Amino acid sequence: MKTTVMKIKLLLIIFALFGSQLGFAQEIKAVAVDSAETVAMDLTKQKIADKEALKEKKIADKALKDAERDRKRADKELQKAEKSRQKAEKERAKAEKARVRAQKEREKAARKIEKQEKKVEKAEKTVQKINGKLDKAERNLEKMQAKLDKSISRGKLSEVQAQKEDLKISKQLLKIKELEADLAKAQEKLEKLKR
Repeated sequence: MKTTVMKIKLLLIIFALFGSQLGFAQEIKAVAVDSAETVAMDLTKQKIADKEALKEKKIADKALKDAERDRKRADKELQKAEKSRQKAEKERAKAEKARVRAQKEREKAARKIEKQEKKVEKAEKTVQKINGKLDKAERNLEKMQAKLDKSISRGKLSEVQAQKEDLKISKQLLKIKELEADLAKAQEKLEKLKR
């Protein structure tokens, strides 16, 4: 809208200047009466035309100044709008960076939690596996002791064979002790991971 007003003012100034030029370009008609009278009449007309031209020039100058002031004001408004746009763009870019950073942090935390859950799951499986081995080793020990007791009570074993069976039972007891130690370590690791 401001540019339209400026265009209108500029056109008015051009017409005013064009009109003043036409006023100066008129021919002076010579009257065949007295030359002194003609000159006096022409000088009066000339003074009136000069005054009108001066008024028109002042109006045109004022319109030019107004147009220039309006143009400067429009330029300032345009610069303000551009600065606001740039500031908004910077804020948008900053917000986008913050959003991306927060998304990465959430993904990192999710991966960390998932990794921790996998470690806990693995530790639980280890505990179950060791428990299974321990149960099996204890059943084997009971079977070995029952078999040894049965064989001794029947008197079928010689002393050497009885000592061999005792050695096997001792090895089985040692294996059970190792499994119990492994189980304690695995349970401790599991408890540490769950904290």
